Amino acid sequence: MKNITYIGLLVLGLASCSDFLDIEDETKISNDKLFSTLNGADEALNGTYYELGNGSYYGKDMIIAPEIKGGNLKVNNISFENAKSYNYLPSFEFTHTVKGEADYMSNFYKHLYRVISYANNVIENIENVADATEQEKAQIEAEARAIRALAHFDLTRFYAQPYSYTANAQHLGVPYMLRNIRYDELVTRDLLFDNYENIIADLVYAEGNLGTAIGNVGASYSKAYMSKLAAQALLARVYLYKGDWERARQYATKVIEDGEVSLLSTAEFVESFSKQEPSREDIFIVDNSGRKIGAPLSDIIGISEARTSLYLLPTNDIIELYNDGDVRGELFDVQMEAQLTKKWVEFADQDNHISVLRLAEMFLIRAEASLNLPVRDEVQARADLDVIRKRANPNAENLQLSGFALDEELFNERRRELAFEGHLFFDIARMGRNLHRVDCNARENINIDYPNNLFVLPIPEDAIEFNDQMEQNPGY
Repeated sequence: MKNITYIGLLVLGLASCSDFLDIEDETKISNDKLFSTLNGADEALNGTYYELGNGSYYGKDMIIAPEIKGGNLKVNNISFENAKSYNYLPSFEFTHTVKGEADYMSNFYKHLYRVISYANNVIENIENVADATEQEKAQIEAEARAIRALAHFDLTRFYAQPYSYTANAQHLGVPYMLRNIRYDELVTRDLLFDNYENIIADLVYAEGNLGTAIGNVGASYSKAYMSKLAAQALLARVYLYKGDWERARQYATKVIEDGEVSLLSTAEFVESFSKQEPSREDIFIVDNSGRKIGAPLSDIIGISEARTSLYLLPTNDIIELYNDGDVRGELFDVQMEAQLTKKWVEFADQDNHISVLRLAEMFLIRAEASLNLPVRDEVQARADLDVIRKRANPNAENLQLSGFALDEELFNERRRELAFEGHLFFDIARMGRNLHRVDCNARENINIDYPNNLFVLPIPEDAIEFNDQMEQNPGY
């Protein structure tokens, strides 16, 4: 991605401290100027992309929180009061509070609505760009709507129970912001069913209108921009979470058969995580190469050249899932006498880029969807799982499992392949599984049966305090 100034702060900002979902009237002046040209609109869109890499989103918390909650990570020293580990204790021990004291996740809700407000600002003003063609306007709107869908989807994963929690998802989701609101407007939480309808609508629009990103010219990484393939891959994931198995399989197959991306070979796989460039397997990434915030993922859970302390460590629960001959077992290295993941390696004080969607996940989505169709397709599921298993270990025998054993292998293979990429706890929740952690030094809530109020985060106090229409999650 081109060097991006912090255009978002110039254009927007979630204005009032009393409401996470409002924007200031003063932004209209800068909007009129910014959206007077195609270049200005592209800068506003780049500012939206930039916010995806913030430490409160994919730059750190979106990756780490699901892994430490699910059992792939543990705190090295519970009594070590360094924020890099101490502020993950609420995620580790499921002790989040509405005030969010000493909790990295306390800013997550606010930041994602900031991302959404930036995307909405682009959507609402793109028609004012005089020197853009209709195709260029549709392209920019499609990218913004894909980002808006992603951010809302990620909010539901933390603040709403999974889709299957009630029949037809008739339980509370999050406010879906189809437009930016005035400072004095109050919003309510939508049903999760309605959240998914809007997420899918945004992504279907994006799928139909995405071509070559305007910002691709001179960009470092083309995969840092939303593409038709990225929208289809995200639709596959959303339909999986919804339990729409036929469409999840359909969209995963579209991505697999497209040919634009391909799986890395066994020899390339481990090395790919130690390279600065995205791989041919990546579908959509967040480009952090121009962000001067250090390397939070590498520093906290990965390989850092300047390491002086240990914060969060891989658990034996995940390390022992890799059999002999599985190259993914080589994605660990030792620093300060502790094993750490090599999926996050520091480059010149940067995490460089974060993979959000990659092709391997599509095979796993198609496998899971195949096992949940009205007529269960175990042949397809085994074939897809073998693609990933045999990439990791070419000498692995073909799967012969069926029934419950095959379902368990699917869960374990997702855990092995997608470890430390921000998936595990969401898989546990949406599959309706109990949380069971063995190598865990948490002082409470080591194991939690599903369903449970603790499976979701509280709506932050500031979002509730000045809005009597906003309903808190049960148990907080």
